[in-house]
Amino acid sequence: MNLLRDKGELTKFQILFELNKRQPHVKQEEISSSLGITVQAVSKHFKKLIEEGLIEAGAEKANYRLTPKALEKLEEGAKSLERYALKIENGLKIERVWPAIATRPISAGDRVGLIMRQGVLYAVESSNPDAKAFGVVTTDAAAGEDLGFEYLEGKVEIERGRILIVKLPGIKEGGSRAVDLVKVRALYEEFKPDRIGVMGSVGRAVLNKLGLKADIEFGINRAAAVAALRGLNVFVLVVGRMANRMIDEIDQTNIKRTIDITYEIKDGRRL
Repeated sequence: MNLLRDKGELTKFQILFELNKRQPHVKQEEISSSLGITVQAVSKHFKKLIEEGLIEAGAEKANYRLTPKALEKLEEGAKSLERYALKIENGLKIERVWPAIATRPISAGDRVGLIMRQGVLYAVESSNPDAKAFGVVTTDAAAGEDLGFEYLEGKVEIERGRILIVKLPGIKEGGSRAVDLVKVRALYEEFKPDRIGVMGSVGRAVLNKLGLKADIEFGINRAAAVAALRGLNVFVLVVGRMANRMIDEIDQTNIKRTIDITYEIKDGRRL
């Protein structure tokens, strides 16, 4: 736990995290205010971080980006803090109650297996071969009803979902009329998504032309990342510049949860 032993290391970790949220246009005053340290202290840390190859200064003023080395450091630090928090939780014997859906009639006190299907946690027979995690039910529940469970053992196995981002031309570039519908249809059928997301009028028009309906239309950056986190594959149609916002959200989720949601970007424009 080097982060907690060395105050300087912890401050560097915090600054890197703030940078990741704000890059590329970063104001040291905002980081100073967020962390409760002086601007002078932030400036000194910036110089050290540049020397260590963790951040790069752009040509423009207040233009900074994290290097791959910095992203690795953030991920390692997040994992260390997560492990330490778990030790504290176990040491304090904090009891939690988690929700799930019953697949059969279950009584309070029953030991059940827990599996994830289509992003939803289900309570099944403890003898179910797919169950790698188990808990004790706190409430009676009928099949299809919600229940609470505690004393979680093992780990719920989740195969992370993927996100396919299809970039579309903006309205000035022709909008949906400049989209290669045959290509987009082929991408959709090959990807076989669990959910479809759309951002903007151009994407909605494309879905209309393809005879498809969106499952996610609002708050799509966050929603797509969470869906993939729960094992769902998400097919997203966005106008070019909006794709960057989605990528930032996925990267933030990967760092925050210390996981690796994979995504791919395809061009849906007609060549």
